[in-house]
Amino acid sequence: MGTKFAPQYANFFMHKFEQDFFTAQDLQPMLYTRYIDDIFFLWTHGEQSLKQLYDDINKFHPTIRLTMDYCPESVAFLDTRISIKDGHLSTSLYRKPTDNLTMLHFSSFHPKHVKEAIPYRQALRIHRICSDEEDRNRHLQTLKDALIRTGYGARLIDRQFRRATAKNCTDLLRRQTVDRVPFVVQYFPGAEKLQHLLRSLQHVIDEDEYLAKAIPTPPLLAFKQPYNLKQTIVRSKLPSLQENSDHDTTQPCHSNFCKTCLIIDTDAIISRENTIHQVHGTYTCNLANVVYLIRCRKGCPEAWYIGETMQML
Repeated sequence: MGTKFAPQYANFFMHKFEQDFFTAQDLQPMLYTRYIDDIFFLWTHGEQSLKQLYDDINKFHPTIRLTMDYCPESVAFLDTRISIKDGHLSTSLYRKPTDNLTMLHFSSFHPKHVKEAIPYRQALRIHRICSDEEDRNRHLQTLKDALIRTGYGARLIDRQFRRATAKNCTDLLRRQTVDRVPFVVQYFPGAEKLQHLLRSLQHVIDEDEYLAKAIPTPPLLAFKQPYNLKQTIVRSKLPSLQENSDHDTTQPCHSNFCKTCLIIDTDAIISRENTIHQVHGTYTCNLANVVYLIRCRKGCPEAWYIGETMQML
């Protein structure tokens, strides 16, 4: 969503949008929840009034247009499918049709505890979402098959699944907080041993009156990703296009045998009618693998030929 503040800004805007809209409505939803721009609500006033509400909310603001998916039996919201069974709400895991259950391979260069936590956290997610035990076990089996294909051992998976399903679902629905101060380092082989070092040095913090209050327990060791191959060979930021930079030019190579030097154009800007092209970088006529433009200067200035060469120009 652009900048880091964008989700918070969207939340502020949508909160004000909802307040202004529903204040003017006679009929209200039974339940209304939202995560940024994904909304889930229960409507008990009939289908016709629901369609009218949908038309009204899309006319309420000139730039806000919502899409609606409704069903009297079940609907998906984020990763959860909510259904009505015997007059009660039932929940199950929802996956998009494009989800192929791709996860971190067990042979990847990541801390061991991170890879071991993936089966546990994924099973915990399923255990928390699925309200029916049989449905939960079916999703766990699908997850186990995907983990085995990704290099995880069956014994590790079963152990982490047992840990997850032993949790109380009511406790899992409560918000979990961690008060420990994070100690963030770049990951390297053997970095896990720093946790023992932090615990052994906790007495140094305890001896300081200020630090003892700020860090009452050993810091939580956290790792950030080291510089990898993808970051080395892939750039996500495009170079800025500056107008007629002094470094953007084509120059003669000044070779005694080069005939291109006599006719080369050193302009950094090439224009034709309403189209403007700019040369980016420094080039000479002894470079290979280039795209070149030939223009006629004898009575037909609109005649252009563009080619490419693997040899020197």
